[in-house]
Amino acid sequence: MKIGVCHWSIPLEGPAAMDILGDLNLKGIQIDLGSYERGFQLSWPSVQEKYKEYAKKNDITFTSLAVRELDLHGMTRVDGTKEKDIVIEAILKAIAVAKQMDIPVVMLPSFLDGEIKTEEDFQRVVKCLKFACDKCEGSEVIIATENLLSIEENKRLFKEVDRQNLKLYFDTQNYYLNKKYNTAEMVKELYPYICEVHVKDGNNALSGALLGQGDTNFFETIKVLIEKNYTGWVHLENYYDQKPLSNLGEDPLALLKQDVEILKSTIS
Repeated sequence: MKIGVCHWSIPLEGPAAMDILGDLNLKGIQIDLGSYERGFQLSWPSVQEKYKEYAKKNDITFTSLAVRELDLHGMTRVDGTKEKDIVIEAILKAIAVAKQMDIPVVMLPSFLDGEIKTEEDFQRVVKCLKFACDKCEGSEVIIATENLLSIEENKRLFKEVDRQNLKLYFDTQNYYLNKKYNTAEMVKELYPYICEVHVKDGNNALSGALLGQGDTNFFETIKVLIEKNYTGWVHLENYYDQKPLSNLGEDPLALLKQDVEILKSTIS
């Protein structure tokens, strides 16, 4: 497995955050498109150039691009509304950025405003994912769904979208925290769909514990990935500068370093 980190887990915004990865000897980062209110910052060529400059200096790979704006304006929104127009704009800009920056994965989350709760929600997300996958046609960019669906619901989602360039972005805490699903069992059943993995932990709270010190059965989940011979990217997604995790120490970077060591020792 290759270890990376989510940009929003680093207590430093902007391209200079990759200097921290260099210090930690991490080689991969998942970056975010940015917010609608600020014009989806990563869509600007000048911003892209700065990211590429810092990545080259630190030998960092952009492994995937997240569209976290979908947490605020979800794919579950009704067609023709302003909110859905924002969703479509975000998806199109993310795919364009991925192509321009040679980022292989665009992650489209379904949480908060975009959580799939009803059949209508499900069908609207299916339509969005088909649209996104089709817009990637002719390129090597794949679309990754990150969601709270069960094993069977995820299998149904992939069947209904029916696109070879759709994959699953797996998270080691979200399923247990929100649905009490067994994440190790989910990896066993959904492994063929998984493209990348987020790792975080907690005790009945989002990102409330260092890896393996929470209630998510973290080590068992990683064990399954090892047994499956997973060799892709695993991204640290604990929120080291936010409560409750930040209560564990005065320096969020020290907490990040602890998680790096925990993850390295787990997969070695």
